[in-house]
Amino acid sequence: MNKNDILQRFIFDTVPVRGEIVRLKNSYRSIVDQHNYPDFIQKLLGEALVSISLLAAILKLKGRLTLQFQGKGSLKLLLAQCNDQFHLRGLVQADENMTVEEMQTSFQQGTLMITMDLDIAKGQRYQGIVAWKGHSLSASLENYFALSEQLPTKIWLAVDEQQASGLLLQVMPNKTPESFQDEWERLIHLTDTITEHELLTLDNADLLHKLYFEEDVRLFPTQPLQFKCECSLKRSENAILLLGQTDAEEELKNKKNIVVTCEFCNHDYVFDAVDIALIFKNTML
Repeated sequence: MNKNDILQRFIFDTVPVRGEIVRLKNSYRSIVDQHNYPDFIQKLLGEALVSISLLAAILKLKGRLTLQFQGKGSLKLLLAQCNDQFHLRGLVQADENMTVEEMQTSFQQGTLMITMDLDIAKGQRYQGIVAWKGHSLSASLENYFALSEQLPTKIWLAVDEQQASGLLLQVMPNKTPESFQDEWERLIHLTDTITEHELLTLDNADLLHKLYFEEDVRLFPTQPLQFKCECSLKRSENAILLLGQTDAEEELKNKKNIVVTCEFCNHDYVFDAVDIALIFKNTML
């Protein structure tokens, strides 16, 4: 069984709790290798990519789910996206010499949002604001589910140089955790014994057996995850249109081409004077 770039759901037969495990390797490296990120930013982006994968599986939306932080400090933007095909992409924008301490401070000075685009073409969008809690993305998301969805949720994340993994436990919808509070707290206590190394390296079945060997756990088939950018020639042409014909032609006076670079995959779309003329001509037809 492929143990990398997968999402796998599980449930407990005797307790109304569900869970998920996400493992990213090639997709994680493909995304972070697009930019020269320092290790601590790679770790942050890895946590965001795992988190958005876990959330996309829970919410079961048709469309695209975005986890986004926008700030005024050294960390300007953290963005991770997953669509209903489990295609991932993400990026970080920050001051060049940002330190770990400055990054943590930035989280207290910005906004963390979860956005659901259910119909991108029609602009059908739902957005929730997430309060940053402590120094942890996982704690912030747990707080979001507790307040916005009224679903007790716990998330464990682990990232190293080559891979990123995560495990989620959540009370089933329409269930009141008060009726099985002891069992819920026991499952959290058991899961808290996991180490980052185990979360990154153990096979899913072995991991669940180690944590819950006295529980009846059902493990479902895996769902593949992959990095796939949504950029295209058409999107780049639209970017030229937003620039405007006057500004585009002014740009060409100093350059032979206008280059539109995708921030997610670093692919360059190159437009010369003929291309630019055709773009604006076609909009008038």
